Amino acid sequence: MELKQVFPIFEEGRILKRDALDLLRDYAPEFASLLFEEHGSGVMAGFRIREQGGTVFVGPGILKDRDSFFCMRREAAVSFDQYGRAVRIVLRRIGEHMSADFREERYELSLEPVRESGEGEYELGRFLLESGARLRAGEDYRDFHDLVTEFNTLNPVHIRYACRGGHTLSPLVMRMYGKGVLRAPSAEMADIAFGLACLNGGHVSGEAIREYLSAKGETAGRGGGNRELYEGLAGIYARLVSGGGARRRPKQTGGKTLIE
Repeated sequence: MELKQVFPIFEEGRILKRDALDLLRDYAPEFASLLFEEHGSGVMAGFRIREQGGTVFVGPGILKDRDSFFCMRREAAVSFDQYGRAVRIVLRRIGEHMSADFREERYELSLEPVRESGEGEYELGRFLLESGARLRAGEDYRDFHDLVTEFNTLNPVHIRYACRGGHTLSPLVMRMYGKGVLRAPSAEMADIAFGLACLNGGHVSGEAIREYLSAKGETAGRGGGNRELYEGLAGIYARLVSGGGARRRPKQTGGKTLIE
């Protein structure tokens, strides 16, 4: 059975054909859909948050919403005046509009009181900012526990990132976990392997996190939500990073590897 793939060629003197434009229109969406068809809905990349002078800025990003992809190409700004109150940044699908020439998918970016996300709603972070304070985010975090500091810190734990089979924690959360664990003197081989996976880029799937928690005997995190996954990791992190102790190293004996 012969298979083929056609690419349009645009050269001077040639007639622009409708079929060529259709190929351009369909290729990118079809490519993304096939590449990420097993991923759940959630953030794919971007949406970096910063605050300045009473305005919250949301950077460009890509969101997967069911079978479609929304690409926000430019930074967007949302006015902020809710000092002393816990709020969250939400990207919400509000519908679509069809015309003879275009299909328009419409989204809304807003700040609102903290609550559980509904259908078509995607949290991009939450915080409680005091008047006169600066919102800490990105490179301002000191360690894994600092991600959930109550005041003046962007909490990324509840951001649902798309991954194979569903959704997972932010790559930032996982990098902070991996950095701390790899420096912990009491880290075991499973912790080291998982920590390296956290630092290796990409999204660590929710399934991988749950399997790691199970292997470590951690009961928290079995619910599968972001908060439960974070709490499970936080329990292990506290024991490894704060508990001290010497790292158990492999010992070669008679051709076998033993753990002291």
